[in-house]
Amino acid sequence: MNIIVPETGLMGLLEAPDSSQWSTVREAVEQAGVVLRQGGLNAASHAQIGQHLVKHANNYKWEVRKALAHAALYLRHETFDQIVAVLSKDDHALVRNAVRRTLSRRAELSKSDTLKEQHGDLMLQWLEELEVKHGVQARNAARRVSEKLNAQFVKELDHELIKAIFPLSLVLDNLENITLGKRINRAEVTRKVQKARDRVRFLCSVMDSLRALTQEVDLEFQTESLLSLLEEAVHLVRDRKEENTSLVAEFRIDPAITVEVNRHLMLQALTNIIQNSVDAYTNTDRTPKIAVSASAYNGTRVRMAIMDYGCGMSEEGVNDAFLLFATSKPRGTGFGLTIAKKIIESDHNGTVYLESAKGVGTTVKVVLQREQEVLKW
Repeated sequence: MNIIVPETGLMGLLEAPDSSQWSTVREAVEQAGVVLRQGGLNAASHAQIGQHLVKHANNYKWEVRKALAHAALYLRHETFDQIVAVLSKDDHALVRNAVRRTLSRRAELSKSDTLKEQHGDLMLQWLEELEVKHGVQARNAARRVSEKLNAQFVKELDHELIKAIFPLSLVLDNLENITLGKRINRAEVTRKVQKARDRVRFLCSVMDSLRALTQEVDLEFQTESLLSLLEEAVHLVRDRKEENTSLVAEFRIDPAITVEVNRHLMLQALTNIIQNSVDAYTNTDRTPKIAVSASAYNGTRVRMAIMDYGCGMSEEGVNDAFLLFATSKPRGTGFGLTIAKKIIESDHNGTVYLESAKGVGTTVKVVLQREQEVLKW
């Protein structure tokens, strides 16, 4: 949505930098800052507001100049630099401090503004709310952690995408060489095209998994039979691909056990865990088999275990199992258990961990609340 700021009203109040009604001018400057923060303005509107605000950089009242230092934070126009250049040399310490604060916030805004314009604004809003509740030190600590996590995530994502893109590039180069030849081997072309399609499908699956991992949903919970959930999850896994149809599942669960969950998300978590169990039999001559047990305890929790007798995992594999991109599968994305952990722990306030031994099998243990508690940050 593009908003054109009218010349009347707010702009009228900003027209007279030497007005004796300085408190009215300060309120207009503050209101301009609110308008900028709300977003939805086009470049012309930013220019219009900026040209009015810059007039107040030399206002005779320090209160107006301080308000201007704060209001300019979201201004996306060259007048921002003009305002900062003047106010950073202001005679009043409070004005200079306000400018330094704005520049610091502007740096935060720039760092978190890489995906879309509103993203940085939202991050800044969260940090400001954290500062109000817990102080400047908490805000700065949260910002540093978020920057490190973001850098690490981008680094890992880049590594994984390159692993998929490089083979795709080689396939395309080979196809180009084949087409330049005098005689074209159709079978070879078909095989190369299939390889390219496999790479594209892999990239698509990575992006789908990223969306699943980062999506924000309004969680609606309902009471479900745990046995029914697990039975449906097994059916979904069997339907995923042909090699899953032979899966044997044994349940040792009281049908009366219920949990309060978001059905769609919990099914996604359970199918990811069960699919991981099936994949553990890939390099064995055994039929995929899982044993699922569950019991209620403490009146408020349910313990569940999903056990397979597949290839098992090394100690290092166990430590890395829930890390993003961690996978030993040739065509795995490394998102399955990560998404399951996010759904169980972040969305349902539960816990998940696993035990495994190489050549013996793996057990994924999950603890769920029977009734969801409303947690407040």
